[in-house]
Amino acid sequence: MSNTECPRTQRAELFVRADLPTQSETRRATVENRLQELQCAGAIDATGTTVWEKRVPVASEGCLERTRYQEFLDWAIEAGATLSPFFDTRLCYSRATGEKRTELVMPALCLAVYEDDELIQVAPFARGGTSHSIEECLDDLEAGRTPMRPGSPTVSMAD
Repeated sequence: MSNTECPRTQRAELFVRADLPTQSETRRATVENRLQELQCAGAIDATGTTVWEKRVPVASEGCLERTRYQEFLDWAIEAGATLSPFFDTRLCYSRATGEKRTELVMPALCLAVYEDDELIQVAPFARGGTSHSIEECLDDLEAGRTPMRPGSPTVSMAD
């Protein structure tokens, strides 16, 4: 590395639903502890947690959940992955308005890994019919394996 190059920084952001049930709160604490351990070990440079809503109207613009979902979806498309079934849409009834609307349902926990400001990994995701969990992503970070960047070559099996 030349003297003019700066080392790249890697950070992990955990997104969690507000009002998690006890089992999910336990899992959240476990993931946050593991992220702290990875930061202390130098596997990542920074970590954070962001709380998001359980669901938002699909038509909503500019809210955190829709912005992040679009960023994650762009990553998935470029990486040959899918966010389904972890992110889902449902027809929901609004007690306030009495109307039905399609809403985007966020996963209870979602991890995003950034290198500098570039999103390089989302978990959970699925690829080639196989699901990949947050814990697998943490294992990769701990082992120093490079997360799946957008544009990574996809491997497919011949029929």
